[in-house]
Amino acid sequence: MTGGQQDEGQQPTPEEMAMMMAERLGKTPVIGIIMQSAATLVDCAGIRLGVGPQGDEVKDLEQARQAIEGSRALTMVAEAFLGAEEVAPLKEPIAQLQMLYADAVSDDSDEGSDEPGGEGPGGGGPPPESPAPEPPSNPGAADRLWVPPGSRS
Repeated sequence: MTGGQQDEGQQPTPEEMAMMMAERLGKTPVIGIIMQSAATLVDCAGIRLGVGPQGDEVKDLEQARQAIEGSRALTMVAEAFLGAEEVAPLKEPIAQLQMLYADAVSDDSDEGSDEPGGEGPGGGGPPPESPAPEPPSNPGAADRLWVPPGSRS
């Protein structure tokens, strides 16, 4: 093998893989990586909410909450560099995921969560938040998910 080319059918070594990754990262604009990472987290959140191909088998509300929070944070960073219009395609799926999360948390609280890790309401910290049609009832709520009134106790 010469010049970083692989023989047909031969797998690259870990060192070659690392070199290829470094080359790719050196050429990819960081904002592209931020947007791709946000999109990946959106996909992950949906899967962890149980709406992916594996359904409830991989449902994990704490992991979904973390993925939603991560995608929101990355979207805010991207918006600062690109503007609202460029990140708009990510904002709607994030808002939908937040509503699915709120419904899932509400369903778990109605049934009583038996899962380890306390994934019921409040299990693992406050839920994510996004701009909502109604203002939050307390001043520090901007970092948590807006939940429709009466859906959480």
